[in-house]
Amino acid sequence: MRRELRVIGGEARSLHLRVPTGTKVRPTTDAMRETLFSSLGADVRRARFADLYAGSGAVGIEALSRGAQLAVFVERDSRCTEVIQQNLENTKLAERAVVLRRSLPAAWAEVAQAHGPFDIVFVDPPYDTSELPALARQLVCQQQGVAAEAIVVLQHERSEPVLRDPLPDKTKAFGHSRLDIYYLEATARGEERKTDGR
Repeated sequence: MRRELRVIGGEARSLHLRVPTGTKVRPTTDAMRETLFSSLGADVRRARFADLYAGSGAVGIEALSRGAQLAVFVERDSRCTEVIQQNLENTKLAERAVVLRRSLPAAWAEVAQAHGPFDIVFVDPPYDTSELPALARQLVCQQQGVAAEAIVVLQHERSEPVLRDPLPDKTKAFGHSRLDIYYLEATARGEERKTDGR
């Protein structure tokens, strides 16, 4: 059964998005995106946004619709990159977007050098891969390719630990999925991380 997605807010609100068929893409649901962007709030406006393992591109497109300056979509599957490009054209947001067919985490340094530093990075790899911890360390611990006060969001299976140190500043759970949100300026100030909010 084909899943329908839509843009939730901003200039492209209510427009429908295509989902790649014949792939392992697991789209971030409308409810999860609504909660994510409620948490991000005004930080999205004018942000340089990276949507990693982008799938349909729904998260990055939501960011553009809500005023992000740039969204860079990174996805290894050509079927997905084609759909992302189509979704960008249909929402008239392609002008502020870059779509890259690359494999992560190996390509992150190249992407960051060419298009970063990023203010917000959203990471949502397939749940059956083991790549997330390595990329999370690059982003959260080494702060590679991110701005001084960046936000990193990791979407992953609820029972799967990603980073034990540091703990996320916020967590949001949805069924079998969870969002871990890191505000990297806390590390820069040497502040203790908390799991109950910013």
